[in-house]
Amino acid sequence: MLDSLIKIHNLRLRSDDLNEAVQKATEGRYSQEAGGKLTAAVLVRIVDIACWISREYKTFDEQVGRLKDLIEDGWEVMFEDDVELPLIDETDCVYAEEDPEIGESGAYKPIRISCRKDEPHECKIQQFWDNHKIQLEALSRMNIETIEAEPKDSRELQSIKEHALAITENDSPHGRRCTLSLSDVVICIESTHCPEPVAVHSINKKHFRPLGEVLGIECEPKD
Repeated sequence: MLDSLIKIHNLRLRSDDLNEAVQKATEGRYSQEAGGKLTAAVLVRIVDIACWISREYKTFDEQVGRLKDLIEDGWEVMFEDDVELPLIDETDCVYAEEDPEIGESGAYKPIRISCRKDEPHECKIQQFWDNHKIQLEALSRMNIETIEAEPKDSRELQSIKEHALAITENDSPHGRRCTLSLSDVVICIESTHCPEPVAVHSINKKHFRPLGEVLGIECEPKD
C-alpha cells in the first residue's frame, strides 16, 4: 500500500488530475516516472483512495498534500484503524521498517518491497519456519486432489507445496518464496498467535480456503 501511494504521488506531480495519475500507474511506460509499476493487488484500494481525495480536495496542492500525509503516517493509521494491538509480526520483515524519503525533485524514492534470495536481510523468516515445522511439513506433503475447499487454485497449491518442500530440505526461505509464494501461508500461521482466537478474512477465496483446510486454521474469505 505504501509503495503504491508513493507511485500515485509521484505521478500526480506530473498529471492533470488523480484519475490520470492512476491510469498512468497501470502502464509500464510510466514506471520510471512513478518509481515502478503499481502493484495490481492493491489497485482497487488505490482507486478508492484516489476517488475520495478527488472528491474532498480540488486543487493540486491539496491533493499532493493529502497524499503526502497518507505516505508519511496516515496509511498506518488507516491500516491499523479498529485493529486491536499489538500487531503480530513473527517474521520481523526489514522492509516494513523503511521510512519514505523525498528526493530533490519532490518525488518520493521507491520503497523496497522485494526480497532477494541471494542477498537476504536480517529478518526472522528462517526462525519462523523453524518454529512452524509441523505446518511446513503438512504443506510439503499435502494431497491437493483430496482438498475439499472450493474454490481452489490447484496450480497455486502445487507451487506452495514445492516451495514448502524446498525449505524442509534446507533451501533458502528468502526472496519471492517469502514475499509471494508463501506469503498467504505466513498470514494464516501468524493468525494463530493473536492474543485471542481469530479467523483469517480475505477476498481471495481460492487461496485461503484450501490453506485453512490443510493447516487447520479458520479462514472466512468474504465476497
